[in-house]
Amino acid sequence: MKSFQVHVPYTELLAKSGRFLDEKINPEVYLDGDSLDFAKGADLRKLREEFGSRSLIVTMHGPYLNINPGSADENVRASTEKRYERVFEVAEDLRPKNIVLHAGYHERKFRNGYELWLEQSLKTWPRFVKEAERLGTVIAAENIFEKTPFTLKALVEEIASPAFRVCIDSGHLSVFSSVALEDWFIELGPYIAEVHLHDNNGAADEHLPIGEGSIDFARYFSLIERYAPSAVYTIEPHGEDETRRSVEAIKRFL
Repeated sequence: MKSFQVHVPYTELLAKSGRFLDEKINPEVYLDGDSLDFAKGADLRKLREEFGSRSLIVTMHGPYLNINPGSADENVRASTEKRYERVFEVAEDLRPKNIVLHAGYHERKFRNGYELWLEQSLKTWPRFVKEAERLGTVIAAENIFEKTPFTLKALVEEIASPAFRVCIDSGHLSVFSSVALEDWFIELGPYIAEVHLHDNNGAADEHLPIGEGSIDFARYFSLIERYAPSAVYTIEPHGEDETRRSVEAIKRFL
């Protein structure tokens, strides 16, 4: 059976790492701004060694609130760059397989077109792509408000590095996409390093366990297998009970 990651906040993983190890759960470690500030190298290296010794895969999700790597506001973009410097200090110790970071395009904020967003993004990403190449990790730029795959594809092709790929989020597609689901996989398939898996009813980003909303996951998984068979699977529930229901649900598809 294909393995999968389970999204878990850094503080929770520190407190419950033994349980994750005993249950052989591959963690996607979420580090928000506060977690980045207090994360200690010794703790990060210990997590890396413990999970590595059990042949478990660690991935990482960086912060996203109040930051944007392609912001039209240069102060916001520059502060994002500072945050990402800390992300890669943490990655130096944790050595995740992937680092998920949000791409930041929103057409309402770039009403004159995507070009300014792309120009600003290309100021931010290249230095971190070089760091990812050095560390042997992959940055996976995640969709949120994007209505089509066009801007993500343009960004990945401009950067042109195997260390910079995309993360496709099922819940975000359900709420925000304006094109057919398969279009995302046709356009981005070769660049998809990770998929985030959670459900909703199409109106809000509810982060429900798989099968508890309206997303057609049979279709979703068939497209992943067809267009991005090597992608890392990550479930993103919110809450411990939701996590257990999500783990059981994904097993039905794998």
